[in-house]
Parts: sequence; structure tokens; C-alpha cells
Amino acid sequence: MSEPSVRPGGTVMELVAPHVFAPTLRPVPEPAAGEVVVAMRALGLCGTDLHMYGGRAVEYPHVVGHDGAAVVTARGAGVTGVAVGERVTIDPVAHCGQCAACTRGATQLCPDGGYLGMLGPGLLAEYVCVPARLLVPLPDAVSDLAATVLEPVAVALHLLARVAPLLPKEPVPCAVVGGGPLGILLGVVLRHHGYAPHLFEPQETRRDLAAAVGLVAHPPEPIDLGDGPRLVVETSAAPAGVALADELATPGSVVAVVGRAPHSIAPPSVLLKELSLIGVKGGPGQYPEAVRLVADGVVDPETVVTHRFGWHEAAEAFRISVDRPDLVVRTALVGAWR
Repeated sequence: MSEPSVRPGGTVMELVAPHVFAPTLRPVPEPAAGEVVVAMRALGLCGTDLHMYGGRAVEYPHVVGHDGAAVVTARGAGVTGVAVGERVTIDPVAHCGQCAACTRGATQLCPDGGYLGMLGPGLLAEYVCVPARLLVPLPDAVSDLAATVLEPVAVALHLLARVAPLLPKEPVPCAVVGGGPLGILLGVVLRHHGYAPHLFEPQETRRDLAAAVGLVAHPPEPIDLGDGPRLVVETSAAPAGVALADELATPGSVVAVVGRAPHSIAPPSVLLKELSLIGVKGGPGQYPEAVRLVADGVVDPETVVTHRFGWHEAAEAFRISVDRPDLVVRTALVGAWR
């Protein structure tokens, strides 16, 4: 990336091999012009982090993590908009800010950009130096724990912006395939905007959690939704989830793909059912609105955080998240580093 690299410091939890973390001590970075150093206070573990923990698409040593809360500890020259001591979250999509994609607001498509913790170092560290333009202030009404699950809310808002022009203005039934943090919080956001979401998820624990926040949850089997869902969203990234989304889609449906599955909706279905197939990548420009929805009580991301660990328990946090999908919906690392 041409974007100034993220620089972790202090105690850094490095992934040095599949399933192996090693704490290392690095100097706390000094911010250059346009950069800010933050002290990490909480971090969520998303599905991509878990894939990298297992050895997928990663070169070692590596620092994962992109969804969390922090406090500003130092500012470089020219930084305005955030103060030392202010609580912030970090928009995880690094971008150049100058290319055609960035200038039209599509920072997720920046050819020189990428997610923190994927194409470069992430946030699993005591301190992190990041470009100041990635910071979003957190009001007191948004807890550190809630900030570890802001990305799914931002993705849900970006999805709505992508599909709304293709849907009727009146409320329509929709299907969300996958009951992870993204699927559940997407369902809540869809309901807030007048849609009638039905969530499909194989794990009973996750269906129960979805029902607890007021969503209608089903096992992953086709059901009769009358005229059928006008919107189908695939969030699971599982081949079975993609197949179910394909089966649920009715003629004229909009199908939004969020999960990175190895296969997508079959071209014959797109043709014969005249489906509108939409890709959704990240939540560009949506973090301030995501923060507002949480602060206003519309969305409570804490509801999907089922497990919490301290920073030095990262290895156990990742292990249980991978080994016990029947228990874990979302895991967060929280608390003081020292």
C-alpha cells in the first residue's frame, strides 16, 4: 500500500505460525505529519482474523485485528479533529485519499488500499500509529465493547445504500443467510429501515440470539415467504449458505453478497430469474452513521459479543472462537494491557 503503514508498538501480539501468538516488545512509534498514535482499549475478532489465525492468506510474523476502540495518545503535525485523550474507533480501510475511487468516496476500492491487519499490520498491539483520517470519535454513549463490533453496522449501512435504489419504497420481506455478528446486526439495521428480515442460520445458539433481539430466525432451509424475498443477503461465506441464497432468491430478487465464499450465485440463476447481483465490500464513509445508530440505541452491538478476554489471553480467545462456533458468536479482547 502507498498509504503510510500502520505501525504497532509497545507490547505487540504477533501471529508467528498457525495458531501461535508470541508477545514482542517494540518501541512506541512517533507519529509523522498526518498520523496519530492510539492506545488500544478493545478489539473484536472477526471471521477474517480467525481465518488468518488458522494460516489462511498470511505471511508470518503478522499482526491481525481491525475492529476496536482506542484513546489518542499523540498527534503528528497538521492533525485536527481529534484531541489527545479522546476515545476513537478506527475505520479499517486504509486508502490513498487521492485516486479516482477515493475522490468519489469509494475508499474500499482504492487500488493502493486495503484492510488493516490483512495487507499490512493490524491493531492487536498496545499502541498503534495510524493515519489520522481513519479515526472516528466515540461519544460516551458508545462503549469500548460496542466499538469492537461497529464494522458490521457500517457494512449494513453500505449494503442498504447499494440495494435501496433497486427495491420498492414500501417495506419488503428479505432473507439474511448467516447468523453471525454481521447477519444479526444487519437484520437489526434492515428492520430499523422498514424491511422485514428473516434470518437463516444452522447454529441454534445464534438463532436464539437473533430471536432475543427481535429477529425472525429459521434453520437453513427454504420457506414460503409469500411472493418471496425481494432482497437476499449472503453473509455466511459458506458454500451451503451461497446455495441457500440461490434457492431463496425468487424472480426479480436483489441478491447482495457480503461473505467471501469460494463460490457465488450460479450464472444460470442470475439469467433465468433476472436477479440483480450486488457485491458489498466494507462500509466506506458509514462509520459516523454507525456510531450515531449505536449512540441513539437503535443498534446494540454488545448483544453479539458472547465472550471476552484480556489482551494477553489472545491465543485462548482465538482458539475458542474457532473451536466452539456452537457457543461463540463474537469475541472481544478488552481491558488494560499492563
